[in-house]
Amino acid sequence: MRLDERRKTKDERMYKHVIASVAKQSRTALFATVLFLSASSAFAWPWSGSGEKKVSAEDQARIKDSLQMEEVRNLQREVDALTRIRLQKADSLEKLEAEHWRKRYAESQLTEEHQAQSRELDGRYSKLSTDLGRVSEEVMASKNMTSEVEERAQSDESAYDALNTQVKLSIDKTLGDVMGDYPVGMNGRLLRLRQAAGEADKKIPNTIGAVQGFMDDLLLRHEMTYTQSYGREVSQVGSRPDVNVNRLRLGTVFLGEVAQDNGDVQALLRSGALQGKIFEWNAALPPEMAANIKLAVTQASSGSVVSVPLDVLQNKAIKNTITDTKELTWDEELKAFFKKGGIVMYPLALVAIFALLLCLERFLVLTHRGHLGRRFMKKLNALVKDGHYEDAAALCLKKETSLSMVLFAVLNRARDKREDAERSLQEALLREQPKLERRMGLLAAMGTIAPLLGLLGTVTGIITLFTVITEVGTNDARVLAGGISEALVTTETGLVIAIPVMILHGLLSEKIEKVTSELYVQSTSLLNRIFGKVE
Repeated sequence: MRLDERRKTKDERMYKHVIASVAKQSRTALFATVLFLSASSAFAWPWSGSGEKKVSAEDQARIKDSLQMEEVRNLQREVDALTRIRLQKADSLEKLEAEHWRKRYAESQLTEEHQAQSRELDGRYSKLSTDLGRVSEEVMASKNMTSEVEERAQSDESAYDALNTQVKLSIDKTLGDVMGDYPVGMNGRLLRLRQAAGEADKKIPNTIGAVQGFMDDLLLRHEMTYTQSYGREVSQVGSRPDVNVNRLRLGTVFLGEVAQDNGDVQALLRSGALQGKIFEWNAALPPEMAANIKLAVTQASSGSVVSVPLDVLQNKAIKNTITDTKELTWDEELKAFFKKGGIVMYPLALVAIFALLLCLERFLVLTHRGHLGRRFMKKLNALVKDGHYEDAAALCLKKETSLSMVLFAVLNRARDKREDAERSLQEALLREQPKLERRMGLLAAMGTIAPLLGLLGTVTGIITLFTVITEVGTNDARVLAGGISEALVTTETGLVIAIPVMILHGLLSEKIEKVTSELYVQSTSLLNRIFGKVE
């Protein structure tokens, strides 16, 4: 519609322009005709007479008619031209109108096709949107399910790894404890546990196989606890290897052997140690105990009920009563005492030696530099009284003690002002006092460190004690008390070291205070004697 209106407006402007051009041409022609006639009349007027005036009026009338006719013809031409233009315009308008309606029809057709296609596309878009939403939901559900499956798989894998690690740790711990456990069947236990550890250490761990091997070993070990056996074995009795013996085992409580050739007897007893071997063979039994064990093993061969001459607890106190003991020397007792304390006894020994050396060094230094000689002071006072300050200073240099160095600082400035002497005295005191107090802080630290090391050894020993009790178990309070007494050895040693060290530290500190006070007293007295006389 906007295109048709623009075309219509353009046609109207063109129509007005044509009419204006025709009108302009008509006015120009008419003006030329009138101008020509006027000129003709002007040229004819001087020569014409009165008769000619009448002709002139007629001519003027004719001219006027001619002009009117010319004007009519012009108007007719204009009308014809306008008619032709109008017809042309009408034809053009009809063509344009036809073209316009044809285009509108085509446009309507296109609009309908577009609307149809739009409706089709909208339908397809709606369907695709619905399908896309459904697919997106399915994808999200699949992703969530995949994430859950992955998380579950990772959790299961972590749990499996943790289980395998726990099984491996349990196997390794049991392997470490086998050497101190009941020795019967130890080789078979080590073989089974190492096979189980190998299954757990594979690139793809066989945790089930490791657990099965570990549980089989535990079941066999448990079965040994509640079974008994009697038979002939090849063993080592004392220092004799490969001896044929008769062996009687009652669970893991009693194991006795009697040599078939000479009747030597040995029994497997608890060692009483908190670490290392818990069981050990003992062939040094009292005669009565050996005879009872030999009788029990002999009677067991007939299948009768026997009495075992041992306490089933077999703790350390029982071991000492059933074994031949000998009295230890002082040196051996000291070594045994040192061994009971464990590894912490070594730093405690170093602390004791170092503290002793510090005490000796400080004692020697204080004895030398802190010496206060009466004869020296009498001789020095006599020289000062006589005014021989240079001789008194030379006497101080010969002694080389803290007191002599401080007095030398005063005597060296005896010829100067009192202020100079006081400054020199202060400098000498500041030099000498650190020499007297040197290493006293380190000695006090040694006295503090010793009981702390003893407490560390006690804590370590108690931890070891409870670890052994947890693994082996006991129902006798004497075992617990014995273990604690061994753990307290380091605390006792630390206190034995710390108490003398602190006493010596106090004595040395008191001696240092005495020497320092004497330095102040003697130096101030000398200063007053010298400069008091000068004033």
